[in-house]
Amino acid sequence: MVVFGGLLDFVIVVFLVLVFAEYIKIRTKSKGFSLIAGAAVLLLLAYGFTLTVWMTLVPSGYMWGQYLFEFLAWILLLIGAITIVLDLSKAK
Repeated sequence: MVVFGGLLDFVIVVFLVLVFAEYIKIRTKSKGFSLIAGAAVLLLLAYGFTLTVWMTLVPSGYMWGQYLFEFLAWILLLIGAITIVLDLSKAK
């Protein structure tokens, strides 16, 4: 699914996960979805740095901003996913 570029497609998928979780009514059961929403926002910030690097065509400090926000977003996604799995497994 390469419509806009790899990172932006991933951001769209993460936001769709949140939409479908709300649709099937499991979003209220876990606080992990808030972590995933925060990760999606961090991925959008990383994409902003990516656009800046593409427009300047010179690798610079913007590249490190992209790496920082992507790393933090992956950590939040991991923690959020683990939290959701634990909360949903306790619900049964």
